[in-house]
Amino acid sequence: MVGKPAVPIESPVSSTCRCLPSQPCWPSAKTWEALNRTVGGRLIATKPPSHACHSPHYDPVKCWAIRNGYLDQHWRELQPGAMAYTNWETHKGEGCLGTGGFLSRPCRQGAVPLYTVNASSIEDVQATLKFARQHNIRLVIKNTGHDVVGRSTAPNSLSLWMFFRKGVQMTDAFVPEGAPEGTKGEGAAVIESGVQFGDLYRLAHEHNRTIVGGSTPSVGAAGGFCLGGGNGVLSKKYGLCVDNVLQYKIVTADGELLVANAYKNQDLFWGLRGGGPGTFGVVVESVLRTHPPLRNVVRAQVTIVSMFGSTMDKILRDFLARHRQWNEDGWSGYTFNVHKVVKLLKINYYLPDGDLVQAKASIDSFVRYARSYRGVFVLENMVDSVPTYLDAVNSFLDLPLGPQTVGVSTLIGSRLVPQDMMQTSEGIDKLTKAVVGARTEAGLWDAVGGVVIIFTPGGQITKVGTEETSVSPAWRSAMLLPVVAVVWSDVFSFRDRKVIERSLTNAVDHLRIATPGSGTYINEADPSEPDWQDSFFGTNYPRLLELKRKYDPDHLFVCNRCVGSEDWDEDQMCRRHHPQHIL
Repeated sequence: MVGKPAVPIESPVSSTCRCLPSQPCWPSAKTWEALNRTVGGRLIATKPPSHACHSPHYDPVKCWAIRNGYLDQHWRELQPGAMAYTNWETHKGEGCLGTGGFLSRPCRQGAVPLYTVNASSIEDVQATLKFARQHNIRLVIKNTGHDVVGRSTAPNSLSLWMFFRKGVQMTDAFVPEGAPEGTKGEGAAVIESGVQFGDLYRLAHEHNRTIVGGSTPSVGAAGGFCLGGGNGVLSKKYGLCVDNVLQYKIVTADGELLVANAYKNQDLFWGLRGGGPGTFGVVVESVLRTHPPLRNVVRAQVTIVSMFGSTMDKILRDFLARHRQWNEDGWSGYTFNVHKVVKLLKINYYLPDGDLVQAKASIDSFVRYARSYRGVFVLENMVDSVPTYLDAVNSFLDLPLGPQTVGVSTLIGSRLVPQDMMQTSEGIDKLTKAVVGARTEAGLWDAVGGVVIIFTPGGQITKVGTEETSVSPAWRSAMLLPVVAVVWSDVFSFRDRKVIERSLTNAVDHLRIATPGSGTYINEADPSEPDWQDSFFGTNYPRLLELKRKYDPDHLFVCNRCVGSEDWDEDQMCRRHHPQHIL
């Protein structure tokens, strides 16, 4: 079934580094077979997803299927070695990308794990953690592969694949374990680790409930999204995902299954609500609070194009200035701004339980302002009302560079904008200049770049104390989250990618400089985020580091810019200040 992969790189053995296939510490084929039997035959010798489209592995039938699915999110979810964004399938310029170069382009493992356990039970998770711990193998945790910071995959690793754990139960009276007798239950969804928001939204709708979740239905509901904070269109009304978690079940590094909630393992419960994925253990079950159905959702979809960049920047400034009132009104949503080929501002905003007449008047006022400029065209101006949240989900992030864009290389970086900054003309001017600078920097290279302005902070999020969860305190005083996005094709070279990475960091610097003392969203962050401990976690980081030492003292769980990762090298394979592998 599985054998020992051939990896030609020779590295010295070091107890401070993870084991490599070329070393005597690497498990034999018989040892891997024993793991396979333990997990019910669900151990996979993982190949890059486009492996069959490259020589000498070319298979015309398999390659045809790969070509049809390469840009499809669902197809990628079903491939154990695939990521949503292909740059994370490569490592230092080596990988196996694309479907048209089978005669000339080499196919190497890159960052795709060597083995994958398709976990179907908690026992599978425990067995995988035990194996990785015993053999000192780099472990990664993957669900849908949506991670934009590169935490779901790693070279020479063993992957724990949680995607097919789809159990879900809706209840009207959930009571956390350990709660005092007589504690009143509340509506909740009890979900296993592979459940996705699209399915959860539909199930909640069938039970006449709504639930706080992401704007992309294919994102996992129980994993990294909520562990990193989790924001969406309903966050202004009901808070972040971490504000709506009632309980976790988690397998820690020692293989123990723990319940974490307000009554059991309260410190771990705090850490899991914002401390990031892949840090304290493997979440096998989440319980998310549900809410009553909405009366309606008002949608505003506006697309504005300008012939002149200076005009669009004036429109952008006016647009940003209106958010102080729009925030009070309860609007939420996403806007895309790009100046590459066209000067474009595309708005998808939502008003839960909104008044359609007042909403139209508010949006029309902005559209009239934009139309007052010469060379401006309003290609779309639609404000309507749909009866349910599920009806609105289908139009979420219908934007260029949105999360639906998969099968290409993607990097993003973000910054939370404090509400105080939005209260003065000087603050609006400063923010406009920063967004324009970030957008310009992102568009300097041949990649497609722009800024997505996420308007989900505010409202109920600001009513939760900064220490009640471990999410960055900057969330509790923010109004906007501008996100710089850069997308490029698989044909770009490794040298090109490094230039793009630097350009992204430089672009986000415009936002960082404009918002001193703020932070960013860990799930939509620059993978090279400087001073990440403060940006991701703020004053909560020291406490999170203490929890890391308590629940994972040997660092079985290590990932890029995760709690405690400063003790490891760039590849998270060797502890710092020790001889390192040449990878």
